[in-house]
Amino acid sequence: MTTKSPSAVPRAPGLRPRTRLETAALLLATAALYLWNLSINGWSNPYYSAAAFAESDNFPALLFGALDPGNGISVDKPPLAVWVMSLSVKIFGLNSWSIQVPQALMGVATVWIVYRMAASILGHGWGLLAGVLMALMPVSTAVFRFNNPDALLTLLMTGAAALTLAALKQQRVGLLAVAGVLLGAGFLTKQLQVAVMIPAVVAAVALARDWSLRPKVLGALAAASAAIATAGSWLAVVALTPATNRPFIGGTQNNSFLELTLGYNGLDRLTGVDVQRAQVGYLLGSGDTMLQGPVRFLYPQMAAQIAWILPLACAGTIVTVMVWRRSHDHVFRAFLVLNTIWFVVSAGVVSMMSGIVHPYYVLAMVPPGVCVAVFGLKALIDGHAQRSVRLLLGATTATTLIATYVNALRGTDTFPWFPTVALVIGSVATAWAFLPPLPPLRRPGLACTLCLVLVGPFLWSGATAAVPHAGAGLAGGPAIAGYRSDDPNNRTMPGKTSAGFAAASFGNSPDPQILQMLRMTPTAARWQGAVIGSESAALYELESGTSVLAVGGFDGTDPFPTLDQFKAMVSRGEVGNFIAGPLPPAPSLGFGEAAKILEWVRTAFPCTRSGTECVYQLQP
Repeated sequence: MTTKSPSAVPRAPGLRPRTRLETAALLLATAALYLWNLSINGWSNPYYSAAAFAESDNFPALLFGALDPGNGISVDKPPLAVWVMSLSVKIFGLNSWSIQVPQALMGVATVWIVYRMAASILGHGWGLLAGVLMALMPVSTAVFRFNNPDALLTLLMTGAAALTLAALKQQRVGLLAVAGVLLGAGFLTKQLQVAVMIPAVVAAVALARDWSLRPKVLGALAAASAAIATAGSWLAVVALTPATNRPFIGGTQNNSFLELTLGYNGLDRLTGVDVQRAQVGYLLGSGDTMLQGPVRFLYPQMAAQIAWILPLACAGTIVTVMVWRRSHDHVFRAFLVLNTIWFVVSAGVVSMMSGIVHPYYVLAMVPPGVCVAVFGLKALIDGHAQRSVRLLLGATTATTLIATYVNALRGTDTFPWFPTVALVIGSVATAWAFLPPLPPLRRPGLACTLCLVLVGPFLWSGATAAVPHAGAGLAGGPAIAGYRSDDPNNRTMPGKTSAGFAAASFGNSPDPQILQMLRMTPTAARWQGAVIGSESAALYELESGTSVLAVGGFDGTDPFPTLDQFKAMVSRGEVGNFIAGPLPPAPSLGFGEAAKILEWVRTAFPCTRSGTECVYQLQP
């Protein structure tokens, strides 16, 4: 297979007025998509919103990533993403916009970086296509309009990739050190998930032909040292602080950040131990309901996030293997190696996870995926005159048609006309791909191909922005068979226990009378209330503006506080009220310290019924 020499492609997007206007239009349209009607999501994931509230005016809580102003327990991630939100809350006050706008701006920045990476190698037009695809992937729209840490993580990883390519192009070791800083910051955002791109960075540097061994080694050492120093500075603070002087580390059984890194946010996600411990398996969309391997990307909610570009990304991977050795352009080679390996490793990790697997986890695949997909499409279009290339382009277009049509059938409740439109456009594009080059058909054929790739993500992202999203099960796109895992107006998962699912994923809706009781509880108490499960505790904390202890952490299985610790807290007057409503699965089955605490409270204090919940006043 032969392709146009990358050296013939203009490298920099340039300063032409039209180029600037088109780039500005891309970024403005992205900002409009991510910011439009943003407050519809309310607190998004209350878990992180409550942490931003707790840390906005409390330095110890900020330093350790506490979920509550009383510094009882931390979120189950490092605190960097929450630091950004808490700064916004500090400046603009606590509201939906101050919580979510930072993520939207991170999304715009990510789209710009992806555009620059692709445009510098493939040209301005193809760079624009990469940016548009990055912006329109349903998972991108969902995450960048939400407050999960994945928005910041994606920006940091994409920035590290761009800096790595710039370092290889300019042969500057210092830029690799800056890339290492971003990778270290990625660890402080979501721990080991940032590691999916480390093999890509290492391979891009190791395979760089224009660098001798010495600068390669120096660059690798600089990047590694910078990453370790960035992440290690905060880790050292945690390690040197006595456990009694900091919050309990959420998501752990032994109050250990190392356990959180290697366990709950590490191997447990791959082995499924997180599901077994929380007893939430099927309730939170865990891997035990989805087969492992690439077939996972065919499942409805997973396919809706990224399947639109997977055929092109796979074709781009094939073309990369065929052409990169023959290229003499070291920057072009690095671009292909870095993005292809990053995409393949990310896809492999998501496909093989057997623990809790949320649809938005595929976001890590999107930046490299769109770069590889756009390169693949460009290479196939440029080589259309070759019969072998036409066969690959036709097969790729036909597969894209199938993926688009299947997704369209799943979204007929929202877009009943889309399957027919997809079938017509895709059939024309596929027929053109297989035909020998005919100049009069080139523009219409290319237009149909681009339309096939873009229309589905455009509709699905529009549907994502038009409806509210909340809780722990974030997903982009319209409802499938009338159900969305993050629909705050319909918390019932078909065929599952709705109360347990709602308590774990969304939290219990705060009762107005209980909120008033919390506000009236003396501020001398360290916590005005205590609730089992972090989502419920977070909602009460946000709506009341008080400090609420999340007993048992996120899913009620963390051993904090123990029964003895809670009794001591009550005896010291640190907890004002205990609120008991629908429980996450494990405590509802009597597992863990949270269940023991609830049993003790029920026997030791009288219940004041309010709606579906009981309030136990723990202090006179």
